[in-house]
Amino acid sequence: MTLLAADALSKTYSGVRVLDAVDFDLRAGEVHALVGENGAGKSTLIKILGGAVAPDSGTVLLEGARLAPGDPREARRRGISLVYQEFTLVPELSVAENIFLGAERGRPFLARAAMAASARRRLDDLGVRLDARAPVGSLSVAHQQMVEIARALEADARVLILDEPTASLSPHEVERLLAVVGHLRARGLGIVYISHRFEEVFAVADRLTVLRDGRRVASAPAREFDRASLIRAMVGRDVSEEFPARTAPVGEVALSVRGLTCSPRFSEVDFDVRRGEVVGLAGLVGAGRTSVGLALAGALAAGGEVRLAGRPFQARSPGAAIAQGLAYVTEDRKGRGLFPELSAAANITIADLGAFARGGLLAVRRERDAAARAARDFDVRVSSLAQPAATLSGGNQQKLLLARFLLRPLRVLVLDEPTRGVDVGARAEIYGLMNRLAAGGLAILMISSELPELLGMSDRVVVMREGRVTGTVTRAEATPDMVMALATRAA
Repeated sequence: MTLLAADALSKTYSGVRVLDAVDFDLRAGEVHALVGENGAGKSTLIKILGGAVAPDSGTVLLEGARLAPGDPREARRRGISLVYQEFTLVPELSVAENIFLGAERGRPFLARAAMAASARRRLDDLGVRLDARAPVGSLSVAHQQMVEIARALEADARVLILDEPTASLSPHEVERLLAVVGHLRARGLGIVYISHRFEEVFAVADRLTVLRDGRRVASAPAREFDRASLIRAMVGRDVSEEFPARTAPVGEVALSVRGLTCSPRFSEVDFDVRRGEVVGLAGLVGAGRTSVGLALAGALAAGGEVRLAGRPFQARSPGAAIAQGLAYVTEDRKGRGLFPELSAAANITIADLGAFARGGLLAVRRERDAAARAARDFDVRVSSLAQPAATLSGGNQQKLLLARFLLRPLRVLVLDEPTRGVDVGARAEIYGLMNRLAAGGLAILMISSELPELLGMSDRVVVMREGRVTGTVTRAEATPDMVMALATRAA
């Protein structure tokens, strides 16, 4: 039975057609995955389905009855719930208060006990044990995701739209979420599932719809696609070399780490990274990988011995680290990397403004020219360098950060989750940039949760568990089973 049907939806922003006569339908008891590159129109489509955006033309029907355009409260009342990648929870409120936010029980006084009991039952249904009185801000990302889903179900959702629901989850948490999605499908919900992770899409989806440049270019049962055909539909071409080979020779040791310790985050960490080499740093969430990167960049105080190009290296701040030749690109580009309201140009030059100053005044033309050169070198695609960074796609935001930190010569680049939230076409571009930088002699330490990425891009993989290194394997030796075995065994 068709639960939700969209017919010929179109939407234009500032003269740019972001959706062009798109059809989409969802059946009860199915997972319909919506895939496409960043900028393909996925976000606009789900916002229209959820009532947050009104289309320029086209209609949305829920169980055969027309849905009022641009009315999110009406959409939610009739059973459509949207869980965004960026949560809409209130951190200071409790789990129960968030689940019933806007639909509180009790007049004139809140029925807190009844809401807490109902919240516990709803979470139990999802297989999650949480204190309904706990502040949401104290929960893990995975548990916050479950609170969002519980809130949708409390509103009697019949259509659940999940936008990149696993972007910040560990492999175990992803497995748990996919089990919940399967449970909800079995109960008859229709689920729209958006993800850049193909493994998840093929594991959970009954049907796939592909958007490209605002148009629907393919829609079929998931079994009719494989990875290659899905990539081809998304980008309009073959991406046969998803992980391009690197042929440049590896040089001398650029970064030497011995006994690096920052208790209780990690201890006695040893590894080397050579010029022209990409070393992957692997491990489950909580293993200490990001903390090691932050310590190298001067954002965490740590003991031990670090040598950069053979010389003692100690950075008391990220700025000091950059000045000595090491830069760290954060996994959280939106929260800690970009200045979203500043222009693309300002985001590129902001870490090196001293190079464009004379007598305490900024040489605006020199700064603008340097930003333009860097944007060209890293293929940052913008309509204008005055465009705010927040308006760029995920892939262009990531390339913007690379351009920022490579305005000046570096010896070592630490990349933390370099392709998180980036579509397949932009991933290939970032991998190509990494290879180009390595060929130029840069040493790259890549922290990643993606096993295919680690195995496809790394010359060696250093594996951590609970703050300690459990092993190092070469590219030729590394297999998914071997890396996971090292990530789960005692140091």
